[in-house]
Amino acid sequence: MRKAVTLSLPPELYAKSEKYCKKRSVKISEMAREAIRNYLFKMELDEIRRSFTAHLNKRGIFTEQDLMKAVEK
Repeated sequence: MRKAVTLSLPPELYAKSEKYCKKRSVKISEMAREAIRNYLFKMELDEIRRSFTAHLNKRGIFTEQDLMKAVEK
């Protein structure tokens, strides 16, 4: 079930958003949904990267060269 959300934007950000949406024939709500999806995806990817980096560091892999050496073994 969909939930309505009220979003407050500074005037300049709203104006840019409105201009972008008119130019591309999309609704601001569609753009906001896509922005939230992209933000959440980026946050999840960052979390995975941090976890993977910690895992590699525990194994003495700190650089790309270290990783390539480990892969070649």
